[in-house]
Amino acid sequence: MGIYREMEARTRALIVLLVALVLIDLSWTAAVDHRSASIERRIEGVEQDQQEIAVFAGASGTTASGTQEHVSLYAYDKGRGEAIAVPARVASVPTDGLYLNVDGVSHTAAVQQSMRTAWETAEASKHPPRYRGAVVDVSPPKSWEIVGGGSAALSLALGFAATNECVELNESVAVTGGLSSDGTVVQVDRVLEKAKNARQRNVTTFLVPAGQGVAVDGIEIVGVSTFREAATYGLNQHPSCIGNTTEQSTIEAPIERRVPT
Repeated sequence: MGIYREMEARTRALIVLLVALVLIDLSWTAAVDHRSASIERRIEGVEQDQQEIAVFAGASGTTASGTQEHVSLYAYDKGRGEAIAVPARVASVPTDGLYLNVDGVSHTAAVQQSMRTAWETAEASKHPPRYRGAVVDVSPPKSWEIVGGGSAALSLALGFAATNECVELNESVAVTGGLSSDGTVVQVDRVLEKAKNARQRNVTTFLVPAGQGVAVDGIEIVGVSTFREAATYGLNQHPSCIGNTTEQSTIEAPIERRVPT
């Protein structure tokens, strides 16, 4: 009897040991799987970062193919108490996605949304950007801590459209105005100050949202209601496309100018 009891005890101990080994193996396998998944996520993140870096690197070489434009974004500098023209470069690049770089300065969600609205407006127009992706480099004053607002949307939309090979920016025209999703020009603040700054920069025509006309000597102020209307002033047809009746990207004849009183 003592021998059987001892054998039974050993058997139970062996069973407990086997169960423990199985549990340890399952725990180890789960840990390895979790670690592998974590590594895969990190690899995917690095690959995404590399893709975005490649986009910025590729955008810098688009000048030769005519897919970038330089625009002025009129803003009000509270520190100086005056309006300024912030330089920006817009580039249409052969990749999906929109990329915004504000030169180390923080920016609000409104700025990102205005960029997206500007892109979608230009893409839906008669002169869409050349490629599906875009990079915008904005160079605000170093003293600025944050960039906000959506008053740059109309200017960005014209810049995006000008990356189309059949149109180019009208250098004598400057603009200010936001945009809604249907291409309607949205009113903005500090129009008078921005118009005065445009005049100082030798701009001959300044486009503003309809209903916000101001009187500034030495510059023509034109109120516009839609992006389509603004494009008749802000974009010129490229000489290489003149007479090409099959080209979709054409500029309609300018409508009658309206100078607010």
